[in-house]
Amino acid sequence: MKDHDARGDVQRLLLEVERAPEQPMPGGASDHELADLERRLGMPLPTVLAQWLRLCKGEAICAGGVFGARDGHDHLDIAAHRALHPRWRELGWLPVAGDGCGNYYVLISSGELAGKVAFVDTISDPNRVETVAGDNLWTFLRSLLLRG
Repeated sequence: MKDHDARGDVQRLLLEVERAPEQPMPGGASDHELADLERRLGMPLPTVLAQWLRLCKGEAICAGGVFGARDGHDHLDIAAHRALHPRWRELGWLPVAGDGCGNYYVLISSGELAGKVAFVDTISDPNRVETVAGDNLWTFLRSLLLRG
């Protein structure tokens, strides 16, 4: 599947995914929110992550939520989650989702796995990739949203 196809699927699935009735879809992040997230992370966002955050700025959907530019909502904020694991900055890892059990899916922004999404089992070793969960962010998100 091409990235463009996966991105289109993600846009459609985002509208269809189950959410609490009292929880409206928050929408995408503004330029200001993206700039603030970059400031708090101390790095520019990978282009693909910025594209995703323009669709969804972070929301309590799927098993453990999808993270984004949600300053003041630490349970949904990429920078707040990364601050819990200081070594992730040097590893180039950006937490993009949780599994609902305290583990993470991280977008790898540097090194041989750059561009891939990996599963990190924080109980086993919070600084080691357990498995690659997606060849890129769009295919990972498509898979995550299909699981709901």
